[in-house]
Amino acid sequence: MSCKSSKVAFDPTSTKKEYFSFGSGGGFTGKVIKYYLTKDGILYTKDGEDIKKAGMAPKAIVNQLFQNFTGLGLDKIELNDPGNKYSFIESQSKGTTYKLQWGKNPLENKNVETFYSILMDVVKKINLSSQKS
Repeated sequence: MSCKSSKVAFDPTSTKKEYFSFGSGGGFTGKVIKYYLTKDGILYTKDGEDIKKAGMAPKAIVNQLFQNFTGLGLDKIELNDPGNKYSFIESQSKGTTYKLQWGKNPLENKNVETFYSILMDVVKKINLSSQKS
């Protein structure tokens, strides 16, 4: 018998924290790459069933992202247009979930793509800084 701890780094189903989940999936393998960014700046990566802490995002950027999501009206958009390959952004805030997914057709609202790019830049910067240490 193993006594290994089963403490999960982050559990999106039970957390009270506000967060974004975002990533992409589909294609030949159907693999989904998923990230979680909490309002307190912690970035987690999901690989299979495992969720691991990847690093910390700058607080100023995280605050700006949370403000921009509603400021740009992304919480008012209905976007459920996944294709064979798709991207997604989900916001969990004050008990409400907003989900945007796309990939089948070009986006009409370029703010969605820009917001997604900024989220992915945060991931790249954290991954680069963790490789240097």
